[in-house]
Amino acid sequence: MPSITILGGGVAGLTLAATLDPTAHDVTVVERRPGYSRVPTAFGIWPFALAALERIKLADGLRERGLLLTSGVITADSTRRPVTMTMQDANTWLITRPALLELLDEAVPSTVERVERHVDDPTTLEGDLVVAADGARSVVRSHVWGDEPRNTGVVAIRGMLETPPATPADRMHEFWGDGMLAGVAPNPLPDHLGTNWYVSARRSAQSPEEALAWAREAYAGFPDLVRDTLAAATPERTVVNMILQSPRTRRLARERYVLVGDAAHAMAPNLGRGACEAMVDAIVLGEALNEHGLSGVRHYERARRRAGQRTKVAASAAMRLALAPRMSRGVVRVTGRRG
Repeated sequence: MPSITILGGGVAGLTLAATLDPTAHDVTVVERRPGYSRVPTAFGIWPFALAALERIKLADGLRERGLLLTSGVITADSTRRPVTMTMQDANTWLITRPALLELLDEAVPSTVERVERHVDDPTTLEGDLVVAADGARSVVRSHVWGDEPRNTGVVAIRGMLETPPATPADRMHEFWGDGMLAGVAPNPLPDHLGTNWYVSARRSAQSPEEALAWAREAYAGFPDLVRDTLAAATPERTVVNMILQSPRTRRLARERYVLVGDAAHAMAPNLGRGACEAMVDAIVLGEALNEHGLSGVRHYERARRRAGQRTKVAASAAMRLALAPRMSRGVVRVTGRRG
């Protein structure tokens, strides 16, 4: 039977391994650093991604380990006329990165071979099909497609607190102003409710200690919720990343290689859809391979190339709006029912 090598054991790679039919494919997952993140920040899982997880029978497990976010408030400060937008029936689940990876990992069949290995040259990988699930700095994309992600010049500083936020347990708050944004939301830890927080601005990356020191000073004019959260944050529970965006590509597959997730369309995090797009990519690819064999790659490419690129463009626009030096003063309320 055909052999499939998945490079990357993160969200996209594990989702694909969990979707592929083990009786139809010989599957290997190659991962440089097996394990889960030391900082359990939260992902937002949108309805379209939850529907995809339903197809591989993992949606209930996500609901059990996650928290339903039913409302959100975005406050933008400027001297312009106030603008208010409303969206009804929001239904987004929050789950920590470790919990999501654990859920996906448990669903991977025992027949899948696991290899711990650092890969510099994807041509050394065996397999009739090599799936690049190795993130924004994909070695497969670099070698085979010949391009690299673009550094947007925007840094994302994220972290979590063991204590719950001073907000309702199902609500997210985000604040925009002076070219910066900050967000505070609940974090569904395994045995209690914590706080998920993030800030972003146009600047270079620093160590967690330096980034926190900068953020506490830079966000001193933001509301108490932001200032108090940053004051309680610790470097050990903080991660700092530059936001990367992948170039547009007309093809998700070349020769025996195919791109999924951030390797295909690394995007700004402002829509909270990176993990969602990665899981949907992987599930659509896995289903296509199960049904059509290796020719399923063509079905996957037709289904997902434009969808991923559209989301990447929309996320970039959202980032530019959120980090604009001046913007309308208003509140965007997103409300929905529990489900």
